[in-house]
Amino acid sequence: MRKLIYFIFASVAVLVFVQCSDWTEMENKFTEPVNINSEDYYRALREYKKTDHPICFGWYSDWSGTGDNMNNQLRGIPDSMDLVSLWGGAFNLTEAQKSDLKEVREKKGTRILYCQHIMDIGRSMTPASVENDHIVDGVQYNSYAEAMAAYWGWYGTYGDVSPEGIEKAIRKYARVIADSINKYGYDGFDIDYEPNWGYEGNISSYSDRMHILLDELSKDFGPKSGTGRILMVDGEPQTLNVESGELLDYYVVQAYDNTGDGSVYIHDSLDERFQRLLNKFGSVEDEAAILRKTVWCEDFEKHKSDGGPQFTTRDGIVTYSLKGMAMYYRPGVDARIGGVGAYRFNLCRPVNDYFFMREVIQVMNPAQH
Repeated sequence: MRKLIYFIFASVAVLVFVQCSDWTEMENKFTEPVNINSEDYYRALREYKKTDHPICFGWYSDWSGTGDNMNNQLRGIPDSMDLVSLWGGAFNLTEAQKSDLKEVREKKGTRILYCQHIMDIGRSMTPASVENDHIVDGVQYNSYAEAMAAYWGWYGTYGDVSPEGIEKAIRKYARVIADSINKYGYDGFDIDYEPNWGYEGNISSYSDRMHILLDELSKDFGPKSGTGRILMVDGEPQTLNVESGELLDYYVVQAYDNTGDGSVYIHDSLDERFQRLLNKFGSVEDEAAILRKTVWCEDFEKHKSDGGPQFTTRDGIVTYSLKGMAMYYRPGVDARIGGVGAYRFNLCRPVNDYFFMREVIQVMNPAQH
C-alpha cells in the first residue's frame, strides 16, 4: 500500500524547515520516495522523528492489530506521525498487537503512549478482588472506599488521611502506573486530566495532589527524567500547579470545534486558550517555551469527514480547524507550535485514508528537494 511521506531522498535524507509565512502555502511540497520499503527509508524516517519539529499526534481507538485492511492496525497510520496515544486496550496484548506495536515503534520510530484518565486514587490499577469483592489480603471490608484505603493506604476519609499519608498513597499509585507502562515498554504517559468537565476525583480535583502524582511519574517520564520518554497532560493543563509545568513535555489542549486564532467565537479562540497557559506557566517558562509545548487537538469522532469546522487564521486564511491549528503562530515570538492532533484520528482512515493528518504534517513540516 502506497503512503504519502513527507521527506525527500537524495544521497541522504534531508528535512528542510521553512519560515512561518510558508506554512500557509497550498503548494504540495512533498515527493513520494521510489522505494518506501528500503532500510534507508526507514532509517531516515526514524532520524526525522528525532529532530526538533512540530509533532503530529492522535488518540487511537479500536486497536486489534489484525484484519484484512489497516483500519485497526497501527501499521496503517501515516508513517510520519510522531506520537500516538492508545485510547483503551493498552494492556493484556495479543500476539498480533505485540507484533503491530513492535513494527511501528522499532521500524518507523513512532512513539506509542499509554493514556488514562486521572480521577480517584487507584483508578484502572486496582485488582478486581479489591474493587469488586472488597477483599484485601484475605480481609473482607464493608465498602469499596474502605477496601481501597486498605489497599492503597488512603481513600477519601479512610486510611491515613494525614498529608503525609495521602502523599505516600498517591506516590504508590504513581509507581504502579509507571511499572505497568514500563512492563509493555511504552514511550510515555498521556494523562487525561479534565476535573472541570465531569472527571473530578480525590486526586484530579486537587492540583497539589496532581503535582505529587506528576512528581513521582517524572522519575520515569518527562524532561526531568532524562529517559527521553514522554509525560504530557491533555484536557486542562492550565488547571495544574505552576510548578507542574516543568515536569511535562507537552500541554495538549482539546480545542474542539475551534473556529479561529484571535477573534471571539462560540468556542474560545486559540489565542484565548493559549493565554490561559501563559497566565499559568508564564512565570516559570517564557512564551516561546510554552508555544513549543502546546499541542492543539480536534475531535475526529465528530469531524472525521471534514477535519473540523471552518476556521479563520489571524492572516485571514479560511480552512478547516485542524489545518488552521497547524498554521498557528504567535506574532513576534520566535518559536513554532508544539504540534497538532486529533481524538480518534483513526476514524478518518476509511473516509479519506488519513488525508487530514497527512496534510497537517505537510503544513507543519514541508519537505523540499
